[in-house]
Amino acid sequence: MLEIDCSKINEAGGQILRTSLGLSALLRKEVKITHIRSGRPNPGLQPQHLASVNTIASMCSAELEQANPNSSSLVFKPGKIIPSQLSVNIGTAGSLSLMLQQLLPVSLVEKIELRAQGGTHVSFSPSMHFMQEVLFPQLKRMGLHLDLDLLQFGFFPKGNGRIFFTSEKPKLPLKALKLSSLGKLSYIKCYSICSGLPREIAFVQANSALKSLQKKIPDNDFEFVEQVNATPTRKDTIGTALDLFAYFDSGLVLAGNALGEKGKPAEQVGQEAADNLLTQLEAQKSCDLHLADQIIPFCALAKGESELRVSKITQHCLTNIEIVKLFLPEAEMSVHGNLNEPGIIKIKGIAFTGLP
Repeated sequence: MLEIDCSKINEAGGQILRTSLGLSALLRKEVKITHIRSGRPNPGLQPQHLASVNTIASMCSAELEQANPNSSSLVFKPGKIIPSQLSVNIGTAGSLSLMLQQLLPVSLVEKIELRAQGGTHVSFSPSMHFMQEVLFPQLKRMGLHLDLDLLQFGFFPKGNGRIFFTSEKPKLPLKALKLSSLGKLSYIKCYSICSGLPREIAFVQANSALKSLQKKIPDNDFEFVEQVNATPTRKDTIGTALDLFAYFDSGLVLAGNALGEKGKPAEQVGQEAADNLLTQLEAQKSCDLHLADQIIPFCALAKGESELRVSKITQHCLTNIEIVKLFLPEAEMSVHGNLNEPGIIKIKGIAFTGLP
């Protein structure tokens, strides 16, 4: 059994749990994880983590030990992965994208259908729009076909967002991913959303983002595609968000987003999202900083050498590399650059084709 002490790995956050259980289920390797989320203010397994743990356990008939609220340890003994049609309600605004992160490795060997309810746009996690526009298209280039319907938005603290996720069983091994050249900026897509608040807020956010981008991008040489979605009468979740995606003729996408909160002007939300995108555009690197850590496990499972030229090497990147090495010691991984600076990540995968 593989034993992982979270307190000894970088920021000791939930990323360790997600990557570990995803790879444990895929590779059918038993794992014991201790000091779970010890680097967080509310350590241990919270409701959203337990929902994800129980969901992936059901996909591979895993035996669980110590899977209890606030537990700091967990034993996960996976069985064979089976095709799954599941319905999950996190019960809070727990991030649906983080739940999907944990489940995605399973989709390499069996078809998944998942209806889930929780948070779609919440702090410290990728938005559902990010999954649709950035992560899933790159996984498709590698050979993994995923589909995500965003049925209803969900914000902190109530959640109540809804998604429908499906996957097709791919032909293995996955292809390596070479993200080396951005190419020319084609257009910028803007998703401005709000719920339970005046619809004007969504338009102000989008207009603020556009003005900020026009000030910094030379000659304003881009098309701005605006999609506004406002549900002012809906009160079961209240909040706003803005996602920006810069599309290049190479097929690559860089992202920047921001969330609204009580007392935060809509203009500030738009400017913050624009600033986050502009930071990546100025770095002129082909791999979005939030894409890098999420794609690392798949690169390690692919055939050939992947190369990620990332706008910033994050702790999440380094954490995922460390966890992947524990499960796939034969994969070759190297990082060229310093933490929180642009760099290159090279990964020679193992050409995973499944288990007997």
